[in-house]
Amino acid sequence: MYSKNMDKTNFDCETLVEEIYDLVKDIRDPELPQTLEQLDVVSESDISVKPFGDSLLISIQFTPTVPHCTLATLIGLCLRVKLEKCFQHKFKLDVNLKKGSHSTEEEVNKQINDKERIAAAMENPSLRELVEQCTKSLSDI
Repeated sequence: MYSKNMDKTNFDCETLVEEIYDLVKDIRDPELPQTLEQLDVVSESDISVKPFGDSLLISIQFTPTVPHCTLATLIGLCLRVKLEKCFQHKFKLDVNLKKGSHSTEEEVNKQINDKERIAAAMENPSLRELVEQCTKSLSDI
């Protein structure tokens, strides 16, 4: 788990972007043997961090491999779960498809940012296992 000792009122947002990218870049694609970094699904430039009261507002945009990717919602869920498990700061997270990158962009964005849908998805044992496999550290494989 990552943890940086920083004054809560003076977050180094650039360093936090790097930390977040290091956490999410090795998430594996649910269908392909590559990571999200290798497939250019996520890049450091698509992550932003801003102070948000006494916490952080983290925004991650990602680009699916094809505009009709049926697993875009699952990839978004993996991004969210990985950060919730491993990022030690208090934060609000927005995960979205990059504008114009998916045929059902609005619907997918709504699903991956809806707390009730996320909780319901993670109650499904087979879906939870798939997310755990995709988000497992490369050193744990």
